Amino acid sequence: MKVSLAQLNPVVGDINGNKSKIINTMSQCSETGSDLVIFPELFLVGYPPKDLLERPWFIEKTQHAIQELMQISAKYPKTGILFGAPLRTEKDVGKCLYNSAVLIYQGRIIMVQHKSLLPTYDVFDEMRYFDSAPEINTIDFKGEILGISICEDAWNDPELWPKGSLYPFDPIEALARKGATLFVNISASPFFMGKEEIRFRLIRNHARKHQLPFVFVNQIGGNDELLFDGRSLCLDRAGEPIMICPSFIEHVQSTDTRLAGMPGLYVPQDKIESIHEALVLGIRDYRENVVFPKLLLAFLVELTRLSPAV
Repeated sequence: MKVSLAQLNPVVGDINGNKSKIINTMSQCSETGSDLVIFPELFLVGYPPKDLLERPWFIEKTQHAIQELMQISAKYPKTGILFGAPLRTEKDVGKCLYNSAVLIYQGRIIMVQHKSLLPTYDVFDEMRYFDSAPEINTIDFKGEILGISICEDAWNDPELWPKGSLYPFDPIEALARKGATLFVNISASPFFMGKEEIRFRLIRNHARKHQLPFVFVNQIGGNDELLFDGRSLCLDRAGEPIMICPSFIEHVQSTDTRLAGMPGLYVPQDKIESIHEALVLGIRDYRENVVFPKLLLAFLVELTRLSPAV
């Protein structure tokens, strides 16, 4: 399957702007013959949306945007789009929202997979806003059986939790048992120094364990105290990289999940370089997203000298 990894920078709360990014990317990728264009977790609203999720008008606006995307997708009948968005549950108890992956094809929603594992440690507080998925399913699409998961759903590898797993359930294992032939994980995985190596080992372990290719799409950008570094990737069934996106920049790239990977393609980013790029991106996005006419920081002059992007 030819997939396009849309490693982009959403703005929290800017539903129209994020929707436009999906539409523009969809148009570009359909021209290259992509079967599926994949966007990060909660991309339509930006991550993390926090208490915006508690405002009914915000969820209503999200639903309208999804309807518009369905209409747009009908113009590209050979290409599907997969993106993250909050969806209402059908229950009147609990949080009444899911963190969902929405698959649209030929003007219809053909698959919705809700997030199962809701992190509440470190910077995360997802159980405050969302309910866990009641079930996990796969879908037959373009000759593959897609096993779709969302960020934390893939973070239940025993290697990560030597003192015992945080969760009694492994969504990736469940998808494999349901016959998935291709794993797809949409993420908003924040940066810290060395985390990209942890993510690479995590995704590689899943691919090797189940002998299935794995596509991982992560957002980039700075949202207040959180930074996202991207490094989206596609691995073959042996866990070798077919394609790896760069760090800290928007990047859309297509690849074929049936290709054999290239051992040695993955090289961890230098840690000091990653910190520098994170600082540059964080300051730039804070300035642009908050719309300051000027940003006065004592060390900004030095950063600008080192990195004209600021």
